[in-house]
Amino acid sequence: MDDQEKINLKIEGITSENTDVPIDKYSSFEEMVKDYLNKTKGVLTKIKINEKEVPLSYYDEIKDAFFEGGESVELEFTSKKKVLLDLINQSKEYIKKVRENLEEISKEILLNSNEGHKMLNSIAEGMQALLDVIEQTKVFTEEDYYDHDELNQVQVVIKDIVNAQNQQDYLELSDIFEVDFENVLVNFEKILNDAEKTLENQGV
Repeated sequence: MDDQEKINLKIEGITSENTDVPIDKYSSFEEMVKDYLNKTKGVLTKIKINEKEVPLSYYDEIKDAFFEGGESVELEFTSKKKVLLDLINQSKEYIKKVRENLEEISKEILLNSNEGHKMLNSIAEGMQALLDVIEQTKVFTEEDYYDHDELNQVQVVIKDIVNAQNQQDYLELSDIFEVDFENVLVNFEKILNDAEKTLENQGV
């Protein structure tokens, strides 16, 4: 078979493979990825096409691409457990940074500054990301590993932040970050530590 009728495919991570694949084996890039997601039961963590790394955020833009032949493709698949443990560690680092800046956040919100608005939006996204990690861990482990009261307390404060933001009540927002938000961070840390323990007690 001519090189132009093949794709050089390298798989790393959970499994290692280096093979030449006929171009008609996969109708699109997405079909190739799905095949190996199914084989590895993992998560796609790296894409390289023709020696060039492609950010995972571009996946939707390239998933419908088809192969002309002669391409080299490298894909890395990592176990869901490892990905979740990495996300939990990143989440704990994020909480540490937020805690270090709570005073500054409270001050900028009270001043109703552009910086304060950016911080608020960033924290809203960060809190949602933490909730996503907690939910993903629950789905993966199939264990109800956290105290629902702790999570409810977190969600109540997040709701208060959203309401105060909608009403442009910057005094209320500043108070929340000065008084209540430390408890949110403590609860998140506790839940994330429980998530980590639950994952580590599981197999692969």
